[in-house]
Amino acid sequence: MSAPDALDALDILDARFADAGDAVALVIGGDRFTYAQLRAEVRRVEQLLAAESCTAGTVALVADYSLQSVAYLLALWRLRNVVALLSGRQANQERELIRLAEAGWEIRVDAGKDVELTRTGVATTHALLTGLGSTQEPGFIIFSSGSTGSPKASVHRATPFLDRHIAPKRCLRSISFLLFDHIGGLNTLLYVLFNQGTLVVPASRRPEVVAQAIETQRVQALTTSPTFLNLLIFSGALERFDLGSLQVVNYGTEPMPERVLERLTAALPATRFSQAYGLTETGVVPTRSESSTSNWLKIGGEGCDVRVVDGLLEIRSETTMLGYLNAENPFTADGYFKTGDAVVQKGDHFRIVGRQSDLINVGGEKVYPAEIEQVLKDVDGVIDVMVSRAEHPLVGHMVAAIFRLTEPEPLETFRQRLYAFCLDRLPAARIPRKIRITTEPLHGERFKKMRTPLSHDSLANEEA
Repeated sequence: MSAPDALDALDILDARFADAGDAVALVIGGDRFTYAQLRAEVRRVEQLLAAESCTAGTVALVADYSLQSVAYLLALWRLRNVVALLSGRQANQERELIRLAEAGWEIRVDAGKDVELTRTGVATTHALLTGLGSTQEPGFIIFSSGSTGSPKASVHRATPFLDRHIAPKRCLRSISFLLFDHIGGLNTLLYVLFNQGTLVVPASRRPEVVAQAIETQRVQALTTSPTFLNLLIFSGALERFDLGSLQVVNYGTEPMPERVLERLTAALPATRFSQAYGLTETGVVPTRSESSTSNWLKIGGEGCDVRVVDGLLEIRSETTMLGYLNAENPFTADGYFKTGDAVVQKGDHFRIVGRQSDLINVGGEKVYPAEIEQVLKDVDGVIDVMVSRAEHPLVGHMVAAIFRLTEPEPLETFRQRLYAFCLDRLPAARIPRKIRITTEPLHGERFKKMRTPLSHDSLANEEA
């Protein structure tokens, strides 16, 4: 029996496009594009690329969601290319990532402008890329956010990602909150297209704009981060807009604060809240939440094995990457990916407590930032808080926290109020000893906490 071929899944997808016909595939601003239009665009782009001999190579696709970008992605895969996805990066970082991907072609899709197709002349030398090229197997490269350092480049085969969506599931109207170059955004796109649903692309990812799009387009599914859901509450958008059409909200990328989940389930009692789990390196893996109000979930299933070693989650799945272009091999001898996520286990359910790299060690007492943030978010007037470690010459680390408040407040006044709140809620070692108040968002463009350790001197004037 021959090995699965990505073209088999792409042919099935093409047949579903033909079957869906005039059904709406994409809603972008005031424009609606049908499956018939998308199918025609894929065929046009495939012919154009084939004429340019853009086949079985590595291509940088710099784009966000549009009819053209989706068509170029699918056409590039049909021509057995490895596609490096890039959206919304700073120019200097973008150039570095294109260089890292050894892209022989660069395609820029900018809404309202002509598509730029450029042959770079760069040769492919990395073993992971030449390996895919030698078998003419399509793939893709996903870059991590770089929130804790330089982005890592994960190389994936396209076939497992496409194959997992062949079996028909519910046809839903979904919103594209996660970016075009995010592993979760790619998963949402493929789910919608294979099931002949509709993908609604909001004009921006501000809470008010996303909420308005959900209301006006009667969106049924949202996949996002706990940070965004928290902002949805504090912006008032949760109350100002009718989000009753939402049937399911999937959240992931970071631990969910219990208080945020409580408020969401109370405001949207008919909506199912489900914790997703996945990494740039693993893809979105099978999960099932214990309930809409629980942070416990099952992880794994067909084609995905999990285990816990020294409190850290390890995964072996069909959608796990082949490896990094710019980092050491992260796999165990028997093929498990070491996620670096600390978990606690209750029977066959897990709760994610944080990244091992974020661990704070105060004189031997170890704690994860999310555990402290769960408490600090209940301080009156706190919109958001980010906890990290600050270096300390005697005890190793101390807890540092940056707060975003609903109203301006002098630092000393807030400090006294904060310590009074923490006194009977947190052990002394977990109370922030360095604090800062900011009006700036505590997340990056991808709505993930920008959690970086602070130097001993960086908050010197704000030490308790």
